[in-house]
Amino acid sequence: MVDSDDEYLLELGKAISRRRRSLELTQSDLAYRIGMEVPNLSVIENGRSNPQILTLVKIASALDCELRELIPDITNHSRFIDSPARYTPRKNKSRED
Repeated sequence: MVDSDDEYLLELGKAISRRRRSLELTQSDLAYRIGMEVPNLSVIENGRSNPQILTLVKIASALDCELRELIPDITNHSRFIDSPARYTPRKNKSRED
């Protein structure tokens, strides 16, 4: 059961890794296909990163599967939302025009 941000990201990463390995792809193979550095893919697969939706779409496409096949189910929505958030907003760099 996925009840927290950490558990969700860990399950997401496991699903990506399982699918990749079932296709006999290395992390390098998948990273190359989606234009990502291997260390960045590794942190996603290890549940230490909250990937952007477009990154997930690219991963699913490269793994020849539907995105929903990679996304973990949340069985208890209220418990999930009540857990402490892991989200850390990105800092926007100000542009000098």
